[in-house]
Amino acid sequence: MKNKLSFVTLSLLSSIVFIPSVFAKDITLRYSIWDRNQLQVEETLIKKFEEQNPGIKISLDLITPSKEYWVKLGAATAGGVAPDVFWINMPRFKQYANNDLLEPLDNYIDNSGFDTDAIIKSSLNAYKHNDNQLSIPRDIDSIALWFNKKLFDEAGVSYPTNDWNWDDLRQTAEKLHQKLGDKAYPIVLELNREGQDSYLNLLYQAGLNIVPANGQPTDIASDKAIWVYEELQDMMKDGSLPSIEQMSEITPQDVFQSNRAAMVYAGSWFSGPFSKNELIKDHIGVVKMPKIEREATVSHSIGLAISANSENKDAAWKFVSFMTSEASQAEISKVVIPANKNVAGKWTESIDNIDVSAHVEALEFSLPYPVAGTNNPKWQDLWKSALNKIFLGGDARKEMDNVINRIEKQMSQ
Repeated sequence: MKNKLSFVTLSLLSSIVFIPSVFAKDITLRYSIWDRNQLQVEETLIKKFEEQNPGIKISLDLITPSKEYWVKLGAATAGGVAPDVFWINMPRFKQYANNDLLEPLDNYIDNSGFDTDAIIKSSLNAYKHNDNQLSIPRDIDSIALWFNKKLFDEAGVSYPTNDWNWDDLRQTAEKLHQKLGDKAYPIVLELNREGQDSYLNLLYQAGLNIVPANGQPTDIASDKAIWVYEELQDMMKDGSLPSIEQMSEITPQDVFQSNRAAMVYAGSWFSGPFSKNELIKDHIGVVKMPKIEREATVSHSIGLAISANSENKDAAWKFVSFMTSEASQAEISKVVIPANKNVAGKWTESIDNIDVSAHVEALEFSLPYPVAGTNNPKWQDLWKSALNKIFLGGDARKEMDNVINRIEKQMSQ
């Protein structure tokens, strides 16, 4: 939610049985992803696919971090050597769709009888362009507040609850800072990236529209948005929240997993790593994020897309339909919330040592990851640059006034 460069390829090979009635020759599909936390489940599904489709093998490209993924994928697509199947997300989707880099899937869907009704509709619609379905969602997510019971107990502070509001969080963070001192941060937030698990949620919770809606402009420079930015500035000043300099070379999730943060806003995709981490798994919990004016969470999804330049589109569709089938989605539920609503509930069952239902409950009031215009990263980069200056201590009103016209222009293109 980035010159031709070759993809780093991790080949998952099995014995291939030649089936001339299906494919004239053995086919190798290149498949690119960016999340190492999901590598094991991807490998498991690829092995099953290859067993069921002996004329096809999958070469898996794990490109991490995601920033490097987009750089290499962009170079590969521009050079006409994109992987046959690859992960796409909402912020990048329009850019790839507008440049005709994604294969339309409607005929494949119709001819194969693929059940699109089983996919959560909001996610499915997010990957439509000019009435063409260009990607099939594989998962959805939400953001919630994770907390470290051990640190709360040590500070003598009550745990967060699902009915917290923003004032509850602020007051608790101040108490934790007084009690824990330099031992641990009261709360950590990822403020130096796209804000999916931090400030986007706060703006939504404040009742704001991040992208233009119903003929109204974006609210990200409104008085209420300035209040959100200044709240975060104040938390850095009073020690409730580490500065972005302190977090420049480490992620909030890593800090939380090392028992050095009492709270963190984190995506549902971290539930697996958190619940398996020996340092914290026995003393952590998760609740819905505190509301400001309303409950809200950013909900995003990863889709599977086929390159418009693939020479093996039929085989690629066979793989995409397999990976988004109910059986495969049940397997995916071991690490993320699947986009297939028939098995979405299985995700909570896969994490048996922690009650992660707050993430699923949050989907009831979820709002889509903000996408505007044809090139989301352009306006996001302008906004992030202004926010970086704000979080370094700059005047929030001045910085947003300096950039909002350029942001609105990019959003409208």
